[in-house]
Amino acid sequence: MVEIVWTVRSYEHLHEIGEYIAKDSPFQAKRVIQSIIKAIKRIESNIRIGHIIPEIQNDSYRELRVFSYRILYKIITENKIAIIGIVHSKRLLDTDTFQ
Repeated sequence: MVEIVWTVRSYEHLHEIGEYIAKDSPFQAKRVIQSIIKAIKRIESNIRIGHIIPEIQNDSYRELRVFSYRILYKIITENKIAIIGIVHSKRLLDTDTFQ
């Protein structure tokens, strides 16, 4: 089983996404958050399920897409990954943050 570690920033991102969507629809906010968490659980069975993050071009940094969001994660070892952020797909990444 793969250990999944969340950074403080990734928790904040998830919370902010939920709050933003809930302004218009608490139901949709719950649906999006649950879908993001479900996608992250899929990583446990295959850590390379995500695509390499194009802005970084490093095999250790990957992303899964859920709705309009990018779940960014880093493969630390074959048994451990870190969720490093969850951002809207239209948002530009500050790649210095991940280097």
